[in-house]
Amino acid sequence: AADSPVNLLMSGPAGGVAGAIYFCSRAGYDNILTFDMGGTSTDVALIQDSKARVRRETYVGDVNVRAPSVDVRTVGAGGGSIAFVPELTKALRVGPESAGAVPGPACYMKGGTEPTVCDANVVLGYLPSDVQLGGKMEINYDASVAAVQKVADAMGIGLMEAAEGIIKIVNESMFGALRLVSVEQGYDPRDFALVGFGGAGPLHANALGILTNAWPVIVPPGPGVLCAYGDATTQVQDEAARTYLTMAEDLTDDKLLADLKELQERAGQALVADGIPAEQHEVTFQADLRYMGQAFQITVDFTEAELREKGVALLTDAFDEEHEQLFTFKLGDGHEILMIRAVAKAATRAVLTREGGDTSASLDDCVIHESRFYYEGEWHDIRLYDRGRLHEGLTVPGPAIVTEMDSTTVVLPGYEAGVDAIGNLLINPAA
Repeated sequence: AADSPVNLLMSGPAGGVAGAIYFCSRAGYDNILTFDMGGTSTDVALIQDSKARVRRETYVGDVNVRAPSVDVRTVGAGGGSIAFVPELTKALRVGPESAGAVPGPACYMKGGTEPTVCDANVVLGYLPSDVQLGGKMEINYDASVAAVQKVADAMGIGLMEAAEGIIKIVNESMFGALRLVSVEQGYDPRDFALVGFGGAGPLHANALGILTNAWPVIVPPGPGVLCAYGDATTQVQDEAARTYLTMAEDLTDDKLLADLKELQERAGQALVADGIPAEQHEVTFQADLRYMGQAFQITVDFTEAELREKGVALLTDAFDEEHEQLFTFKLGDGHEILMIRAVAKAATRAVLTREGGDTSASLDDCVIHESRFYYEGEWHDIRLYDRGRLHEGLTVPGPAIVTEMDSTTVVLPGYEAGVDAIGNLLINPAA
């Protein structure tokens, strides 16, 4: 970190992506859309074949940083996002301004008075104020009502209608970000599972599943601290690259392989210096290609075994396939290889995860409270379940709320949440 501090940029959101890959791949879900909703923003990413997409440059504010990072997109929608009604338009807006941790949402009773997404969740009953949830902090229902009432009065509508409007707007904002990394990149969200985490993510996960039609909706263990899980499971890696500027048709398989092996040796040196022997390295290769005369390039990942089997055609065929998915056409020739690189990773190690609840416990044994919440213009009687008591084989019917120390999961009417062997909550439409 001290030698290359640029590599720490966006490392927090990237940790969440790594954590999602860790838990979902072990449950058999290799293609996922992730959204990490915190207090001020939501970070989204697309994962295919358990691999995060990587971009070679990142914007931090107005600064363009030419360093590789996980392709995470951010939108100003979080639990602390402030709802307001502009005097000119009288149209409800949510974010990007946030109440932050201090003073925070009105319900925290730390001096905040502005209506936030968190306050709307309290008013609707998604964050029940009549029972302490996983932590020890109490939330003040009356303070949330007073804050959200300001929005209702400004628009001339009822309190519950205003609260639902806040939630729907922030959900649409996150849905737009998910479309940015899926539909606008040529991917159909219905081909992916949706993973919701972060402190506020599980509150909105079921609703985002409805908007994207991506099922199941997965809430991994410890969703509020998943970034820490990701940091603990991330593979140590280094890479070596060189400019190539060679036409694929002029390149032999042996020449390309020899150049890549040279890069492999360079990439592994940093890992060896950190005490990781070469036999524990997992090495993959990449090549950046474009059609001659074009500016847009695509990175192709491959292994030594794949290259030996298919040769240079492996790169051009993969490039054509990706190009056709993104732009609906391919040329079939004129491929220029701009850059090649070798990526050396240390073999991954498993981390300890939470044990499931007592397998003899029934669903009724997991109930900690009964309450109600407001959804689509109606009040629904609900049960609150302790996630720590749930185990594989149990199915929580909606409407319901599943609580834990670091987050709260809402299961909407017409949906149900099961528990898999890994400990993930899997929300699906009820049969």
